[in-house]
Amino acid sequence: MASRSACREEGGMKRREEKPPHRLREREGKVEPTASTISQPGPASKRFDANAIAEALVGRVEWTDSQRGYCRCPGVQFHKNRNGKRDCIVCVDRVPTIYCVHSSCAAEIERANYELRSAISKAKFNREKIPGKCWRPSVEGKRRQCEREAYQRLKLRAEKSLTLILEKWATHPVEFFEESPVRLLGNPADDWKLLLDLFRRDDILWIGDKYDSGLGHERNFCRVSLWLTEPAAPAQFICPNTFKAGVHSRSNDNVLHHRYLVVESDTLAKTQIVAVFCWCRQFLRLRAIVDTAGKSLHGWFDYPTTAQLYELKNILPQLSCDPALFKPSQPVRLPGARRGEKVQALLYLDLGRPNDPEDCTV
Repeated sequence: MASRSACREEGGMKRREEKPPHRLREREGKVEPTASTISQPGPASKRFDANAIAEALVGRVEWTDSQRGYCRCPGVQFHKNRNGKRDCIVCVDRVPTIYCVHSSCAAEIERANYELRSAISKAKFNREKIPGKCWRPSVEGKRRQCEREAYQRLKLRAEKSLTLILEKWATHPVEFFEESPVRLLGNPADDWKLLLDLFRRDDILWIGDKYDSGLGHERNFCRVSLWLTEPAAPAQFICPNTFKAGVHSRSNDNVLHHRYLVVESDTLAKTQIVAVFCWCRQFLRLRAIVDTAGKSLHGWFDYPTTAQLYELKNILPQLSCDPALFKPSQPVRLPGARRGEKVQALLYLDLGRPNDPEDCTV
């Protein structure tokens, strides 16, 4: 029995001696952190990192709290309506997300959300696996950020340059009529046939009204040679790009060749939009100008290169031009068609050498 008591006393002493070392030091008033007591990054530090990552991707953010704030929309150049300071918000809690009240920038928002979530996930992984290591933008991320900042500066310059362009390139639509390479002295009702000479005879064009698309509208997609057999302008609208054979839907996916970019404005007067046409002629060949029998003119240009297109998408909306016409399948006014009591007509036409479809294939 004595030996059993001695064993119990000896075991109790050993258990007291095996207490965690930091608790023993705590009794002495000297708490020395061990591996088990090192504090891991809490939610606040993660949110701080997420805030920094968000600002690295979208620029300056006006934070309303530690998790959300207002920012400039990554796809602001595609907005069709007036922009507001609180149109776009970025949230870094739970699933990091950028929201924008505009719908025309959905593609850019989706791309930006992917980058934001990817960057925050990588930063969180690095913080948990490698203590002391924080997120740094990748080389590709830095390049994209530099591009975004460059195009932001480009858009600001374009917005401030509108007045200068209107003054420097001031002209009158009549002057374009006078200098047209093709003399437009015939009946305006026949102008639609002249415009179709910009295309190849075997090109498939869409001609119709705005909603002539989908099943049952196969007849709106015909070869140029077949359209030219019509006695008069078939409809009010045409698409400036060609379509694949056998389609019945006027969609971007069904566009075969990018032939022409149409520039127009719903806010600039006719005498003002021709100044923008003159500015565009510095780097794009002007093919046609169509009087819509309304308040605007449509300028047809050879389709730009990829680099030019990216810049024009940032510049032209700042010059009060309609960004919707960057959509390959967007309909525009067909000359020769009647619009109320008036006839849509050509003011300028340059047939020249047609665009090479090999360079503009979708």
